[in-house]
Amino acid sequence: MITIGRRDRRQRRSPASVPPDRGRHPIAGAALLVLVLSVVSSAVAQGAPGEAPLVRIPGAVATVSEGAIVIRADGREITYVPGFGWLADLDVPPPTVVDGEVYGVPELLAFLELDLPVLENVRFAGEGEIRVVLDVPGLDAAVLGPLGAQGAVGAGDALRLRLPSLLIPVGLPDVYGGLEVVVRQEPDGTTVEVSGGGYTYRVFALAEPTRLVIDVVTEGAPRAGPAPALVFADTRESLADGVTYRRFRAEGSGGPTWVHLLEVAPDAGEWRVVGATGVASPMPRLASGAFAAINAGYFNTATREAIGYLVVDGGVLSLPSRNRASVAFGSGAPVIDRVRVDYTVRVNGTVAALSGSPGGEGLGVVTTSGWAGTSRQGVITVDADGAVLDNRVGPVRVPSNAIAVVYSGDNRPLALADEGDVVHYDYRVTPSAFAHPRYAVEAGPLLLKDGLPALRPDLEAFAEGQRILDGLTQQAALGVRPDGTVLLVAAESMIAIDLVDLFLRLGASDALRLDSGGSTTLMAAGRVLNRRSERDVVSAIVWRPSRP
Repeated sequence: MITIGRRDRRQRRSPASVPPDRGRHPIAGAALLVLVLSVVSSAVAQGAPGEAPLVRIPGAVATVSEGAIVIRADGREITYVPGFGWLADLDVPPPTVVDGEVYGVPELLAFLELDLPVLENVRFAGEGEIRVVLDVPGLDAAVLGPLGAQGAVGAGDALRLRLPSLLIPVGLPDVYGGLEVVVRQEPDGTTVEVSGGGYTYRVFALAEPTRLVIDVVTEGAPRAGPAPALVFADTRESLADGVTYRRFRAEGSGGPTWVHLLEVAPDAGEWRVVGATGVASPMPRLASGAFAAINAGYFNTATREAIGYLVVDGGVLSLPSRNRASVAFGSGAPVIDRVRVDYTVRVNGTVAALSGSPGGEGLGVVTTSGWAGTSRQGVITVDADGAVLDNRVGPVRVPSNAIAVVYSGDNRPLALADEGDVVHYDYRVTPSAFAHPRYAVEAGPLLLKDGLPALRPDLEAFAEGQRILDGLTQQAALGVRPDGTVLLVAAESMIAIDLVDLFLRLGASDALRLDSGGSTTLMAAGRVLNRRSERDVVSAIVWRPSRP
């Protein structure tokens, strides 16, 4: 079935949270999310090249509840807790949470008896005249035959194709040359939505192997001809005093790709970070009242809690996590660097643990409900007054009105904390530019520092093979030139290392990668520059001009 209509702007709603105080805290006196311990998957799935692909498990089968993944199969319910494992005695690979959806490798899907064809890839080619190819080798081409059609789609509308039920891998390309292709699992099939301004289209199927082809000619597109040879053969538009938008082709690991760039002159306005841990919102809402914006930090896709440093108007909403790159905004040029936090934890006024000292490894504080700790860590649960409620080996379910201190199993003073004891903690953030910023947000990895390549994922707890590093996807990033000019980048199809060369070519001295993939959203002058749909994110970097 084929339909044409307005784009689907589905959003997920998240509960509100209360910003904390800053400085020294009794353990339960704030709503800080200190993710030295990460108990649920981060915003992007992990998978080494060559490993079995992660495929989405339908929502009717798998859900996320309080940080645990609950799967219903064969009339029974099984639960997986990140950091601990299956609560039942199962010898199957674990599921993974990505953007609030549950994914698994083929072995897990076979165990669940999910015998459906897989949409193996979405491929793009061409400029102006764009070919979109959906690879579904496990599907009979005759089933796709009735989708054959041609027609036109107006600006703001979308072409929708209704396919049989398919399993959808993580990380499918979804943006190319101004087009956006969104694939959704529905209860009774799969919907493919193509949007991107006005265009004409032709849809047909090919066999051996089975492919669904969508040929698109965008409005005003030149007819077939050679692509520009120069990397910076671009379009340029002045959007406001000191703000320039460029769209150009640059070389990436997957070949030439579109890059969207905002250049904002120094002293032309004010930079801020907006957002709240535990609450996800569409970018246009976060950017309300701002002239320019880009999505910012990572977040837990199951709970919508911020991962790492998040400071909004001087209030610390979440502390640094893993020595990862952050950007801070104040009175001068933005500062980009790797940031760390050190803790001192006291039990009844006596120091029980120090970060970096014996017994201080893995020290962390979890202030949100859900699961905390692993089978190799202890977890102290405390009430609103800091009184110890429980102390046991993880993982432990933390109730909504409690906070947990996670510690190494060999820390005897914390292991001996008992009911009624009182726990406090202090923290210190370094470098000094990040100790008391007005606005700051963590992402990473660091790309450039002082004009030199600085990509060292191992220093920021990004393992090689993670999609954050090696996935060919949309990339969001921020850089600063020596004169203070800020560069906001949204690249349509690159890997992290491609951004290093890109920012060097753009003349940046410092740069970091932001949360990317499906979250990548660059806005200016009231419009989204790099995509057609809206995604919910937890934080954004926004810019307001000095003169309206």
